[in-house]
Amino acid sequence: MTTRLLTGATGFVGGAVVLELLDRTDDPVIALVRGKDDSEATRRLHDTLSAMADGYGRSDLRPEILRRTVAVHGDMTVDGCGADVSALPPVDEVWHCAASLRYEEEYRTEIEAQNVQGTANVLDLARTVGARTFNYVSTAYVAGSRTDLITEGPVTDPSVANNCYEQTKMRAEALVEAAAGDLRIRIMRPTVVIGHSVTRHGLNWSGLYGFARQVLVFKKTASRKLGTFLSHARVRLLADPDTVVNLVPVDIVARNAVAISLSDSPETYFHLGNSEGPTVRAMVTQVFELLGLREPLWVDDRDGFTAIDEALDGGMNFYRSYLRYNKRFDLTNTAAVCGPDASYAPTGPEEMAEYLLYYLRTLRGFQENTGSERVVHPVAA
Repeated sequence: MTTRLLTGATGFVGGAVVLELLDRTDDPVIALVRGKDDSEATRRLHDTLSAMADGYGRSDLRPEILRRTVAVHGDMTVDGCGADVSALPPVDEVWHCAASLRYEEEYRTEIEAQNVQGTANVLDLARTVGARTFNYVSTAYVAGSRTDLITEGPVTDPSVANNCYEQTKMRAEALVEAAAGDLRIRIMRPTVVIGHSVTRHGLNWSGLYGFARQVLVFKKTASRKLGTFLSHARVRLLADPDTVVNLVPVDIVARNAVAISLSDSPETYFHLGNSEGPTVRAMVTQVFELLGLREPLWVDDRDGFTAIDEALDGGMNFYRSYLRYNKRFDLTNTAAVCGPDASYAPTGPEEMAEYLLYYLRTLRGFQENTGSERVVHPVAA
């Protein structure tokens, strides 16, 4: 029996990893979860995982969630992760999935506390509980502004980071790499994670969904002043329409991550991405169409921007690197473990519409065109 300790179990990727571990092994999982005590933390863990299992069409895992998962209350940003180590059994493997997804400079202190100091604290905890293996869930976007083929290897130039989030994930990877003498380490790098490949259910509405939300906010704000002007006018968007966006369903990420963890691969770095993906043109046009906007005018500079163009551009700061820097993520190490087809999930127009609509229907004021009638969704964002 292998005992695993996992951070981020109530999050999007971490929760999916727990469900995959329950499905693929007979082993227990201990989760580090915030709460006033272990009982409250365990209730939160079970509630979150059960809802996630239902959303992913895996309600059959509910009994295993209750039987094989337990939480210890703690906080990765404090020494020792705030956990009572004496109450823990011997741990064989630690998964560090928790992270701040913020990127704004104004939140740098918070981001560093979670992504850098938090990683250092979880590494210390792994050593304290006697773990032999440390699996770190990073991001493929430690590649920063690099373009073309991105290999599965260490970060060599931290200066390419586009924002605070990418900087802190690079620094966290360096901490994990430095622990290789004490622990068997694996660094797993998801690309842009989207909902479940079958049900489309999601938990963390960032990435693709955050982009769609920004466009919806732009449309609603502009419509208050301009009425239906945007239904026939085209706004300018600073982006490369031919750049490929790597979108990967959360269950594919979890499936491949767990397969890697159970393997005897000698490799350290693994991309958890999609072997194919839509172009920026296809993705953005789909988002705009669902929101009742025409395809944007693609530009490579801001010359000629109107006030409306600038209003859209102002919400694109975080997404700019995904819209302009074309990357091909090498999947060699992942394919060697999981197989050549394990990283493929279709993201054509039909699938993209389903992923997006699953999210958009949760937003207050989203007006869905269903042909003969318009449906306004009242659910709060």
